[in-house]
Amino acid sequence: MPAHALPSGRYLSAAIDVSHEYGGQTRALLMRNRILAREAGVAPTLLTFGQAPDYPARNQALLEHRLTLPGIGLLNIYDHYREHDWSDPEPTGEELTDLRAHLTLEETHSDGLPWRATYRLPETGGVVHDFLRADGTPFLRIPGFVFRDAATWPHEIQRVSREGEVVGTFRSLGQWFRGWVRELTADDERVFLFMDTRYLVPHLVPMKAPKMHLVYVLHNIHVLPPRRWDSGTTEVYGRVLDRIPGMDALVTLTERQGQDIALRRGRTDNMFVVPNPVDMPQAPASPARDPRLATIVARLEPQKRLGHAVKAFARVLERVPDARLDIYGSGHRADNLAHLVRSEGVAHAVTLRGHDPHARDALFRSSAFLMTSGYEGYPLSTLESLSHGCPVVSYDIKYGPREQITDGQDGFLVPDGDVEAFADRVTELLTSPDLVERMSKEAVAKAEAHGTERFLGDWAHVLTTVVEQKPRRTELSSVDLWVHRLEVEPPKLLGRLARKDGGPALGRFSPDSVLRVDATLHVEVAGRRRDLGQAELTLSAVDLVSGEVVDLPVDVHRDGPDFRVAARLPLAEALGSGPGETRLRLRLTWRNSVWQGLLRRPDTGSEGVEVGYEHDGTLALRSPRRGEATGPDPR
Repeated sequence: MPAHALPSGRYLSAAIDVSHEYGGQTRALLMRNRILAREAGVAPTLLTFGQAPDYPARNQALLEHRLTLPGIGLLNIYDHYREHDWSDPEPTGEELTDLRAHLTLEETHSDGLPWRATYRLPETGGVVHDFLRADGTPFLRIPGFVFRDAATWPHEIQRVSREGEVVGTFRSLGQWFRGWVRELTADDERVFLFMDTRYLVPHLVPMKAPKMHLVYVLHNIHVLPPRRWDSGTTEVYGRVLDRIPGMDALVTLTERQGQDIALRRGRTDNMFVVPNPVDMPQAPASPARDPRLATIVARLEPQKRLGHAVKAFARVLERVPDARLDIYGSGHRADNLAHLVRSEGVAHAVTLRGHDPHARDALFRSSAFLMTSGYEGYPLSTLESLSHGCPVVSYDIKYGPREQITDGQDGFLVPDGDVEAFADRVTELLTSPDLVERMSKEAVAKAEAHGTERFLGDWAHVLTTVVEQKPRRTELSSVDLWVHRLEVEPPKLLGRLARKDGGPALGRFSPDSVLRVDATLHVEVAGRRRDLGQAELTLSAVDLVSGEVVDLPVDVHRDGPDFRVAARLPLAEALGSGPGETRLRLRLTWRNSVWQGLLRRPDTGSEGVEVGYEHDGTLALRSPRRGEATGPDPR
């Protein structure tokens, strides 16, 4: 009997593709499936949406490397329709254009039979693929596209019958992808669909079906440098954040990342935290730890900043000449890293060992594991190092290392980018076998706290809550804000000069002058559920310089779909703890839905021109305008 009972239902995991050579995100997905199958008594199925001719061979390799288990299914959307007819076989009357004159490539499936024909259109230079059945007839025509680039997503995907007739057209990838998932889950069974890649979220969320529960696990950092909660984000993550209301669960790996997202867009009730687990390895009978050996297991990609590790190790060698560093992994930066090893004069001590499926066994022999990443989500590599009793030296970055490593107890945390401090800590470990032995015991204990029992308990809580909350999910149709008053009541006007630090200023007021806010928020909701009784309105002062957010006292009175908002407070309450520039943010949170906007001055209807100053002190002449709020804003 499983220690933690999970809700009954069908468990699916969505990925673009999968391979035994892929890194942490894929390994975390596969580990979750193994734990669910082995410990919770469910039979997960992995759904892949990428184009590859060898998924049967990939699945066999996963089994051989013990990354999956017998009974865990692997289905691919292209392979599925290669073997199964479309559910709507009636011809549309549209003819499939003959592109044979533009054929550039023919590829075979792993079974040796036809798989894909590629054409290049002369008028546009665009690529079009026909995916082929085993008999060579096309079943799908789709333009070439890139998942990360929305500009390439196709808007015409043609379904083709065995007779070569067009039997329908998908107008988006999402229409096709969601249709496949619904087709696989057509019965009345409850379904949990896990998504572990940001690139699939726009195509699967939302999916309106009472029995479908969409769970997105955020594996990596969502903000750009300097990586504050209000820092910019990529277009890809912007699409993900916009779709959080359509998810049954957004799962972050650390509470800190969840808090950053809540500061950015509100703490909704579909946000949860489940840290990655670790499979505790079987330790050798008497592990012989090499006091001079340090190890890295990582993809050789820019994110990992392995150049920092090489430069730090060059400094280690000045004090520990017989120290050695083994770097396991492959990637686009392999040649650059090899060049750096030679140019730093450390080739005698630093070895690039390439991809090795047994690389983690080296952690039983190593005295230090090094991580110099610029960002992470909740790195499996550090947990695996701890599970092997190998102390970790890591930059203190977002997110994960601080939540995994207790500085000075089972490893060391070093200020981000401080190569000298990093070298000092590595030197300390490689010259102190007693310290390594003590930290090794603490490391194993820390890893054991990330075992499968805790992991299953966390997921049991998330999925049970998701099922309970499904009938109460909400959706906002529209939100309109009218600002009636947004002004400072003197009586202590100090002048009408621009601030010395720049920024707009129609006047200079004493901090104990009174700020008055009076506004109305009109909310329209979708569906039959119109109970806004659980909705919460908050008014916050957001400092654009420090990122500090201060919730302000506000009176809220609701009358049906209208919320009347009033606040009267000293300016000092809205200014934060230091010099900066403040905006007022109004936010409505209603279970899984959220709206927010920045307050702008109302349309007073008065004549004349306002005189003000911009950030650089430039004179600005403004005509009065109607007050309005922005749409969802990171601040």
